Amino acid sequence: MLARPAIAAIAVAALVASDTAHAQDLEYGRHLANECRTCHRSGVDTSAIPNIFGMAAPRLATLLRAYREKKLPNEVMQNIAGRLKDEDIDALATYFAVTKQP
Repeated sequence: MLARPAIAAIAVAALVASDTAHAQDLEYGRHLANECRTCHRSGVDTSAIPNIFGMAAPRLATLLRAYREKKLPNEVMQNIAGRLKDEDIDALATYFAVTKQP
């Protein structure tokens, strides 16, 4: 009988930790996004500068890593993404996934 309350407490702690980590990623992503918003604020899906607001986090993270590794051609994006660590990319992807275009 004691196992159930312990399991419930662990589950609640895991959810709180997950929410806290997500909030930290979101805030860090907001901080990092200033440079991105400079160009992507006016981006649309059909232009050379795409709209990344609301893009699924895994998709944006994959694209940023591809630019960082120079697997996608765009010198500006290669330069910007080349300065990003995995944690930075994950935070940016989290932020843009939940943020609407200004």
